[in-house]
Amino acid sequence: MELDSSQGTRVSEPSLLDSIQDLVAFFVRYLELRLQLFGLESREAGFHLLVLALLFVSVLICFAGFVIMSVVFLLYLMMLILHWEWGWSALALAAVLLLVSIGTAVIFRFRIAKPFFPATLAEFQKDREWLKQTTKSSR
Repeated sequence: MELDSSQGTRVSEPSLLDSIQDLVAFFVRYLELRLQLFGLESREAGFHLLVLALLFVSVLICFAGFVIMSVVFLLYLMMLILHWEWGWSALALAAVLLLVSIGTAVIFRFRIAKPFFPATLAEFQKDREWLKQTTKSSR
């Protein structure tokens, strides 16, 4: 009887090796889940960047053609209507185009500021908060 009860006690108590194995298994599973999340978000971010790059290049090409044709036409129109020399007309158009390009750059800056890994960053923030609470309660 004593052997059974002592063996039952030994079986019910987890050993240090079992605890370490469980801890390592939990840590490996945690890393695996984080890497899966990172992989999923990196694919989404890669597609997002590809779309942004294609849109940006398309906009640049179309806008460059538009600007060239518009400048030529407006320069001709200003020379006819205002009777300015072509140099002054070109300077006035350059100022207008500079203002338009600054406005476009500001709009582009706000559109591209979207974070790429929102779920991962949120999970890391939760982990930091949990670690802060855990370390405060263990002191």
